[in-house]
Amino acid sequence: MKTTLIAPQRLADAFNQSVAKVDTRLQDFLKSGDSPSTAALRKATKRLRTAYSVLPKNLRREPRVRRYVSVSRKVSKATGRVRDTDVIAAWTMQISEGKDKQSFINDLGRLRSSNLRPALLKAKGMEKMKKPSVRRRDLEEFDHGERAEKVGKRLSKLVDKEFEEFLSTQEVEVMHSLRKDSRRLRHLLELFQNGKVPPLAARLKSIQDDLGAIRDHDLVIDYLRSRGRLTSTRSLIREEIAKRHARLEDFVTRNRGQGHLIPVSTNEKA
Repeated sequence: MKTTLIAPQRLADAFNQSVAKVDTRLQDFLKSGDSPSTAALRKATKRLRTAYSVLPKNLRREPRVRRYVSVSRKVSKATGRVRDTDVIAAWTMQISEGKDKQSFINDLGRLRSSNLRPALLKAKGMEKMKKPSVRRRDLEEFDHGERAEKVGKRLSKLVDKEFEEFLSTQEVEVMHSLRKDSRRLRHLLELFQNGKVPPLAARLKSIQDDLGAIRDHDLVIDYLRSRGRLTSTRSLIREEIAKRHARLEDFVTRNRGQGHLIPVSTNEKA
């Protein structure tokens, strides 16, 4: 991954802005707890962790900073369960009325409420925490973004390896790793570009979206299998498996034979 070193001031600003964004999304989530605010909070916590990952070691170990980021992970995990329920609920809007639709809607409503309660409790706890802040002068003796460049190069190699492996194996665990690491690398690229979207970041976003759609099929399939008592589940599972297979096949066909995701010359420089 070709990068330019980030000014220390930019690292401080990026972290502080991420903290502010998380705080805003926390307020929105605590007010409504709806699907958009849930998704927005998860995105904000993930960008926070990217900004945190490229800070120098002494700042990453600072107690207030470390605790805040640690709690953000727990909030993200809890809201992830709510988001998964929202994905399945969105699917129910696409099925016909005669296929146990109302039973699914009622069941998912109860499931969402059950998942939302602990997510709100964790969000309230985080909202009460003192917000960490990184001062620009704390990075004056830093290595001018060399850690950020190192993290970026390591991530680019990892994503490229996972991309090739997934095209060959289509294994679920590899897919999850590729999706998550693509997001991390994209966030880091945007940090290097000061919020702009370079071509590679756009490609990573496309891959992340494609793999996310496949994962959504998996969520629906797993949910339906857990509700086998309903008469329509077998046919619905078959339909979802067929859709998942078609989407996966399309992804592999479009990307296989296109060469490395990260240009070889870039990796060689890493």
